[in-house]
Amino acid sequence: MRLWQNAMIGLARNTSVTMFMHSSRFMCRFANQFVAGHDAKAALERSRELFSRGIRSSLFFLGEYVEDETRIEETVSSLMELVPALSTAGLDVHVSVDPTQIGAMLSWNRCYDNALRLAQTIADHAGPGVNILMIDMEDASVTQSTLDLYHALFSAGLPVAITLQAYLHRSPSDIAQLVEQGAMVRLVKGAFAESADLAVSGRTARDAAYRASLDMLFSETARQHGVRPVVGSHDHTMIDYACSLAEQQGWRPDEWEVEMLLGVRPDYQRHLVERGVQVRVYMPYGSSWWPYSIRRIGETPRNLGFVARALLG
Repeated sequence: MRLWQNAMIGLARNTSVTMFMHSSRFMCRFANQFVAGHDAKAALERSRELFSRGIRSSLFFLGEYVEDETRIEETVSSLMELVPALSTAGLDVHVSVDPTQIGAMLSWNRCYDNALRLAQTIADHAGPGVNILMIDMEDASVTQSTLDLYHALFSAGLPVAITLQAYLHRSPSDIAQLVEQGAMVRLVKGAFAESADLAVSGRTARDAAYRASLDMLFSETARQHGVRPVVGSHDHTMIDYACSLAEQQGWRPDEWEVEMLLGVRPDYQRHLVERGVQVRVYMPYGSSWWPYSIRRIGETPRNLGFVARALLG
């Protein structure tokens, strides 16, 4: 698994490969399947279309590990433009950001300032649904700094949520603290090739870590504290496990949700909606689609199968 992940990360960060993929007509078809479009207008239209079918969206402007100030401001400006449009359309004002795309590569103070601008804009334009700035989690070198960013915004009373990676050894402790806060937590398995001293490895161990984390997020204590679990997975066994926990612990359908990637297992997404499960899709938009796309394939070789089936219809 680590070899696969390292290979995909290498492809994502290779400038020559990125330029070639962005110029390929065939790969543009690939992008159209998994990316909402090149601008905020396209993302808004796609969000409306999905919402009409009972599926919510979390908007993400493409880009990661950004060191150019112009690109950082482009990211923040695009999302700030999108927020009031989502509210006006009657949709969830729900956007996701990577800390390294909004200034963390320059300084965490810069990142905090930009996250503060986004969170305050969301607070000022709250819609009728779930209104939140979801902070994505990146590699382990920035885990603590990312959590510090979340806690600073949360302490300021702003609408903010955090993503945690279940495979990290530290995650049970982090989840316990977030449960006490009554946080909104998006739980993913973990997609980076971390060392054994930082994360569990192997499918069996990762699945066990994910289930244990779900147990904490769907506990009676978590429900009483107002936690909102977000099950970030395409694995139907994990989603079924979360559904069972929710039923056993008395969670209402509107108190938690499943989040999947745009274009991955759309039939299954519709099936979940028909079962009464709240579904959200992580919806990237923008022109820098290759690094994002190949990183998603890098999360697990199984995602390559999902992509191949989607492209073949």
